[in-house]
Amino acid sequence: MDPQTYSFGYRFKNVLRVAYTLPFVMASITGSAFALTQKPDWLLAFLIPLDVFFLALFVNLSNDYFDHRSGTDKVRFSMIDKAFEAGQAGEISKRIYWQGNSFDRGLISDRGGKTLITGIAIAACLVAIPIIIEGGILVLIMGAVAFALSYFYSAPPLVLGSRGLGELDVGLSFALISFFTCFVITGQFSQSMVLIAAAVGISVAMMRLVDEMSGMEAHKVAGERDLVVRLGIDWATDLLLGAYVVMYAIAAVLTYLNVTYVLLFLTIPFAYRAVMYLKRKQGEFWVIEPVLEVFRLALTQMLLVIVALILQSVLSSV
Repeated sequence: MDPQTYSFGYRFKNVLRVAYTLPFVMASITGSAFALTQKPDWLLAFLIPLDVFFLALFVNLSNDYFDHRSGTDKVRFSMIDKAFEAGQAGEISKRIYWQGNSFDRGLISDRGGKTLITGIAIAACLVAIPIIIEGGILVLIMGAVAFALSYFYSAPPLVLGSRGLGELDVGLSFALISFFTCFVITGQFSQSMVLIAAAVGISVAMMRLVDEMSGMEAHKVAGERDLVVRLGIDWATDLLLGAYVVMYAIAAVLTYLNVTYVLLFLTIPFAYRAVMYLKRKQGEFWVIEPVLEVFRLALTQMLLVIVALILQSVLSSV
């Protein structure tokens, strides 16, 4: 289809990819939910996830822009299209990979993209003003750190994702989003919040790792040396398994501190299926199916953290 024929709504949905902000916002809400069990500051509990939403829009769109400029996504999606022409492949590709880079597809120009990225950054700064007034200079420092980690994942000169540091970058970013949200609201350090943030960071970092597996050949063609390219899929699968062992060990410690966190173990089937797909290498889509499993795991884990915190509040009031 000619890019000129796409409707505004179609362009809006595909350029901004609002659904892809969900992991960012959910990570922030875990921090807000924990903070509300300590201090009922509902305004900050709303504003911080809102600001994270704008940050996520900024990160996703800027990543698309720089991947467009490097040619990575163009190579990757051409490979995906060729590899998944039959059966359910088209549906899998749409659910997991959307339908390609919006810049590559002509849905938005380079100039228009830079303008939109700037506008989103301004919106994030405006929402941050009352948060900074309430939390002080520390909020500004925390926000700058989280912003830098997110932005330089794919942006030059660091391009951390292409240097084998993408998973570490993503894990730290999401852990800090979760922890900082709580810390800004309460001003207090909490062992449980640190553990929750660590679990969130690991689960989202593994989303990045598994996604790189399906795009490994494209990253090689683009000259990128991400972690999967460096390790290979077999070693990367072992890393995935090890990371999940650590994540569930953290869940066990949290459960020891408060029994409601036992809910986190409900995500084990997602982890099991993801690892087994990669270990067995059976079926036409064995490297694609795990992407959906780890995505479900990360979102379900964050939702269960929020449910556990709500249960704690209800039980404490009884």
